[in-house]
Amino acid sequence: MSIARPTPSRNPVTILAFDGSMEMSIVMTRDIWHAGAVAQQHADPSATISPSEQLVVASQDGETVRTFSGSLFQPDRSIADIGQTDLIIVSGIWCEVEQLITKHRPTVEWLLKQHQQGAKIACLHTGAFLLAETGLLDNKAATVYWRMVDEFKSRYPKVILQPEKNITSAGNLFCAAGVTSGVEMGIYLLEKFWGVSVAAKVSRHFLMDIPKAPVEFQLALDQQKRHSDARIQTAQQWMESNFSSDFLLDEVAEKVGLSLRSFRRRFKDATGETPMQYLQRIRIETAKQLLATSTLGIDQIGYRVGYEDASYFSRIFKQKLNVTPGEYRASRQR
Repeated sequence: MSIARPTPSRNPVTILAFDGSMEMSIVMTRDIWHAGAVAQQHADPSATISPSEQLVVASQDGETVRTFSGSLFQPDRSIADIGQTDLIIVSGIWCEVEQLITKHRPTVEWLLKQHQQGAKIACLHTGAFLLAETGLLDNKAATVYWRMVDEFKSRYPKVILQPEKNITSAGNLFCAAGVTSGVEMGIYLLEKFWGVSVAAKVSRHFLMDIPKAPVEFQLALDQQKRHSDARIQTAQQWMESNFSSDFLLDEVAEKVGLSLRSFRRRFKDATGETPMQYLQRIRIETAKQLLATSTLGIDQIGYRVGYEDASYFSRIFKQKLNVTPGEYRASRQR
């Protein structure tokens, strides 16, 4: 008599473990996301999903894996037991690339399927090889561990490799060149999933000895530049250099040789946002950086990023982030 296989589960966050995974890339990631889930439950006691159900560690077959350091690690389940997940984090792996890809072809196919179902995928260290193998990174930005740059370029010439960056963002695909930068990327993703206050709590509790670089500022505008409209790219660069000035869109359109109507249409087609939405996002991201790293007053910051009316700046900021500038500053500077 055959035993029925359990129905595949739906888990918000899935961490992938492999033979050769660096154990800290599994354990630190799990601890950070578990802490985030606990903080989220405290913020919303009515949540029906417990922290232990928010994330799982999975391997290709569900069997114990031997990590890079030689210790044994028991995953919670196999990838076949996961029907759908919102975020996949591919741990860093230390082994021969050819062996990694050949052995984990089913994982590559699973990653592609999960992405088609809407999952975001984040890779640490050499985990980017498995993501690149799906083809999802073709013509998109990525980074990888510095010693593997030449091999990555040789295998995946269509990927826009940016080895000078510690973290890259391409839509819902993220890469971190190392384990520490993977931790920073985790905080960035926590903010995207569960908000500023949750990410700030985890950052305070776990990352006090790691410099709080404004990763979100680095990534925020990346994906809007992955297009081939040279005139719109020029307009974006000009807006990013002059965002605090009081200018009209007609002026920007004229600078790139377009009518205002064509400029608006082409900007939206290329970036997915209107020029004013893009400008507002530049200002808000810059304000976030200043709030986190400077002692300037909130009215001064608002003025510096282009808002003469401090109350209007505060209103726009809260509308975008669900916290006031003062609350954001307090959460990032404790």
